[in-house]
Amino acid sequence: MDVIRPSYTWLRLASPRFDRIRRNRNPEFFERMVEHGATRVVRPPNFGNSLVVMTKVLARTGAPVYQLLPRHLLEYREYQTRRGQKPDGLTYAWSMLKDLGVFDASTPGLLQAVTGARPSVEEMIDSYGLGSRPVRDMLVRYLKTREASVDYSTLRWLVYELVKNFWLDIEAHNPEANSLNIGFDEGRAWLRRFMEGPISTKHRTLFTVRGLYLDIAAWATDDAYWARWAAPSFLTREDTKGATKHKRRTQARIHQRIRDLGPLLPKLLVSVAEELKAAQALLAAGTVTDQGQEFEHQGVLYRREEMSHRTSSAPRGSGRVWIVGGRFERRVNLTQLEESCFWGWALINTLNETGVRIEELVEITTHALSIYKLPESGEALPLLQIVPSKTDRERMLLVSPELAHVFALIKRRISNASGRVPLTVRYDGAERVYSPPLPHLFQIRSGSERRVMSPGWVRVAIREAITRSGLRDENGDEYKFTPHDFRRLFATSALSSGLPIHILAKLMGHQNISTTQGYAAIHDEDTLRHFRSFVDRRRALRPNDDYLDPSDAEIREFHGHFKKRKVELGSCGRAYGTPCVHEHACIRCPMLRPDPTQRPRLQELIQGLEDRKLEAEQRGWLGELEGIEISLNAARDKLSQMVRQVPLGIPAFPQP
Repeated sequence: MDVIRPSYTWLRLASPRFDRIRRNRNPEFFERMVEHGATRVVRPPNFGNSLVVMTKVLARTGAPVYQLLPRHLLEYREYQTRRGQKPDGLTYAWSMLKDLGVFDASTPGLLQAVTGARPSVEEMIDSYGLGSRPVRDMLVRYLKTREASVDYSTLRWLVYELVKNFWLDIEAHNPEANSLNIGFDEGRAWLRRFMEGPISTKHRTLFTVRGLYLDIAAWATDDAYWARWAAPSFLTREDTKGATKHKRRTQARIHQRIRDLGPLLPKLLVSVAEELKAAQALLAAGTVTDQGQEFEHQGVLYRREEMSHRTSSAPRGSGRVWIVGGRFERRVNLTQLEESCFWGWALINTLNETGVRIEELVEITTHALSIYKLPESGEALPLLQIVPSKTDRERMLLVSPELAHVFALIKRRISNASGRVPLTVRYDGAERVYSPPLPHLFQIRSGSERRVMSPGWVRVAIREAITRSGLRDENGDEYKFTPHDFRRLFATSALSSGLPIHILAKLMGHQNISTTQGYAAIHDEDTLRHFRSFVDRRRALRPNDDYLDPSDAEIREFHGHFKKRKVELGSCGRAYGTPCVHEHACIRCPMLRPDPTQRPRLQELIQGLEDRKLEAEQRGWLGELEGIEISLNAARDKLSQMVRQVPLGIPAFPQP
């Protein structure tokens, strides 16, 4: 009779007959819902959860279907969240109500509806609980002035540096502080405390705090408000000079990392391609096999796992394929494995061919692909538009045949039955805003909804591809490729191939060529090759008379010099054309390179010198004694060079 409005708790614990409720309440709506689910090919478990969600919402609210509002579904989500449970089926129910016209077309997606608005400057500062109200108001005004020139992620970092790292510590040690004129001694005390802390980005904080003082000093000449806040900075330019040294060390470490990863990139590209082919072939063999039956693929026996009745009733090819056997010790979702292999292959090849940033990668849409015809020849060139991101610079990249092949397979995979790429909304984590619906290429299915890949999802996909490739270093650890490593490898490979650096800077979207130079990890052999080319070009410009063929006498003299370098205790290291400045007193000469095989002879010489020293002391030959001391000390030094052991890093094997 539609009189009692049960709570969600009663509907969960009493286990009523939901099918009876659906027959008595809006049966036409549930029939339309079944048709909609069949059209969208929603997986049975997801559709079943959505049926339960709609049944509970209608029973709880008592409202007709056409009067349902987004807040009714959000109330159910809040109830499930309080219980620590996921609201399974709610995502499809939300999108289904939009498709059937129950919700207005302008209603945002569920993810957008539950995502809170990004906090304002006041909210971010107040979250730290500053004690000084005047300082709090000053920082709000300062950051709002800077807000127009920075993105939201940079603004959050400015709040963190100025409030958390700087002023909260000042207040903790001086609760009465009420202005930026804290005094030189107190400021240096903060600097000592801060530099001893565990924060790795210390120099960024120093630049931000010093910039605060310098900005206010500059603004004070135009705005009277800032005049009372102007104060001498306790941070000097010397305090921030360490950032250059730290940057060089970091850059050297990154360059060495790129040199190590460079030879592995071709192996990784081959590995991801082979893994994808193997996964697709195995999935095709498992799909045509009935559940619970065994099948053989490339000489290996597998068995397709039998699923529940609800899943097994779905048409063949529409559900997930679970198998066991072969190299899989436990049952594996083969459909998900093939999906992971495909996106790992697509992401790695796209990053390798374009060198784009990770935020630029997930923003690529079908609208970014265009054709440009050369006016001279009429040749059609496929181009890829990279929308402004970090540096707000738009650029166009030429699409290689390999990249065109990747994009074609991506589009075929994500297109719907009509051949169109579904429109998806992308969440910008830096700006904390949602984009309008666009046909993004790098989108995945999340339940019954399509979403753009997040940067975190991209990193996980690449890490899983590395794991499947089996690439390991000498310690047995997996190599780590980050999305930005492919950007650095792209720049290094382009410069090594002879691409001018100013052209590469445009392709990379850099405003300064020095930034591009920091990305390119030029190998030593590249430096030597280019230097030799420079020497060859310079030699070609010199007169031929400068290069004379040596005479036979000069050749004999040259070879004779090296023959004369052989002496009693080893070899002489003097350069060609230089005489023996020590008049052949080799035992005293620092140019002598001792031969370890002459160690017994040297020991005999040392023993003889010690006997001569004893005799000189007994007879009072003080002039002779000084020369003997010099020779004896030099001989002992040569002996120590012979017996010195140099560790080569060879591991020692323990005795059994």
